[in-house]
Amino acid sequence: MKRAVIFAALLATLSPFATSTAHADGATITLAPGITLQLGDRDRHGQYWDGGRWRDGRWWHDRYEWQQGRWWRHEQWRRHRDWERQQWQRREWQREREWRHHERAREREHRKWEKHHHHHHD
Repeated sequence: MKRAVIFAALLATLSPFATSTAHADGATITLAPGITLQLGDRDRHGQYWDGGRWRDGRWWHDRYEWQQGRWWRHEQWRRHRDWERQQWQRREWQREREWRHHERAREREHRKWEKHHHHHHD
């Protein structure tokens, strides 16, 4: 099995149709049609595929974590989480802004109504 994987990996690197990416957002290498390795796959010895080589569990867990259904490098996960937090804050700011705009418009309409109402009944 190990020889077959090594041979397939060597063959894949020589093939112009091989795709290989070594980053944490879904890295996949196609060894042959229908045979792929994805970031975080484990071999029969329990080692993890990092997009370039097999790594032991300690090395892997020092650098990657499983979040939202996929493997992330620790620093990439922190950046993603910070980005999501910023997006949430922007949405909250926009909602508050729209609410304030709506309240001001409602107050203007109410003042118009009061002015009109008082004018006709005095």
